[in-house]
Amino acid sequence: MDKEYSRQIYNELINGWVINKQVMEGDLLVPNPLYDELASALNREHYIQLYSCIGYELKEMGGCFFLNELNKNDVLSDAAMRIQVMLVVLVRGTSQLPQVTSIVTTHRAGLTRDQVGKIGMVDEYQQMLRAVGLKGSFEKEVENILVMRKLAYWNHLDRLVLSTGGVALVERMQLEIEAMKIQAASD
Repeated sequence: MDKEYSRQIYNELINGWVINKQVMEGDLLVPNPLYDELASALNREHYIQLYSCIGYELKEMGGCFFLNELNKNDVLSDAAMRIQVMLVVLVRGTSQLPQVTSIVTTHRAGLTRDQVGKIGMVDEYQQMLRAVGLKGSFEKEVENILVMRKLAYWNHLDRLVLSTGGVALVERMQLEIEAMKIQAASD
């Protein structure tokens, strides 16, 4: 284990950030050494045990690592609920601009700040945000919730793009919706 990386990883994870497989450097996506440190076969078990000892579960999903508190009984935290609502609003809003949703997942594309602002003006989305306690403008909440936690970033063109962690969460939410549809159809 690299001591300096270990400290950086702890600081990021304990603050509720995800550690993505790749990060933006200029206009390129480059490997993230913190992710590589966690993903290393030599280190992985040590990190899992370390975080378990302090009450957390180190999770990997679709090219990112994050922490879950142990013994939470699958109850969504306020933070997790807000993240999910923000992602739902962002993806739905993108498709209603109209744009293909891949614009927000492609590191050289992304949504302009004006487009993000337009999404935030839709009354239905404002109601969804208020329902989970988000009272700021959509742009501000994108910054505070998605960008701060490294689920999204502003690329070299100053356009909003979901990180590998953000994309993984959207994909997981879509799979859960499909599973619920299948379950409902079989009932």
